[in-house]
Amino acid sequence: MQSEVGRVRGSELEVNASWLPSLDALDAGLARLHQQLAQVDRELRQTRSDYRRLLELNRVRARGRLPQASAFERLTHQERRVATLATHGHSNLEVATELHVTVHTVKSQMGSILRKLDLRSRWELEHVLRAELPWAEAGGETPSCGSFEG
Repeated sequence: MQSEVGRVRGSELEVNASWLPSLDALDAGLARLHQQLAQVDRELRQTRSDYRRLLELNRVRARGRLPQASAFERLTHQERRVATLATHGHSNLEVATELHVTVHTVKSQMGSILRKLDLRSRWELEHVLRAELPWAEAGGETPSCGSFEG
């Protein structure tokens, strides 16, 4: 009787051992899924934050406190050039190349632009400029950088 129990337990161990690689693969898949869910959660939180900021901008606009063209005019000539190129989807590197300055200079000027216009991101800058400046409309051509008056 005891030898039969030992044999059954031994066969159970062999069956369980055959499942171990499958269980390890399942654990690895679950870990990857957990990481992907964490990434989706981070992206969702960022999207919600962007949405809340957009709602805030729209409320401010309704009260008439959204930066007007005069805010754009407060920018220096170079900042206007950087803002225009950034609004049209150019990266910092592309803006730097176009304007013959360093990427660090572009980053610094973008920070100054956002600070002066009380904005938090390039996306908000694009939203504000496209809403207020006729040449910044989607599909419009980027004005030549020399066309701004300083």
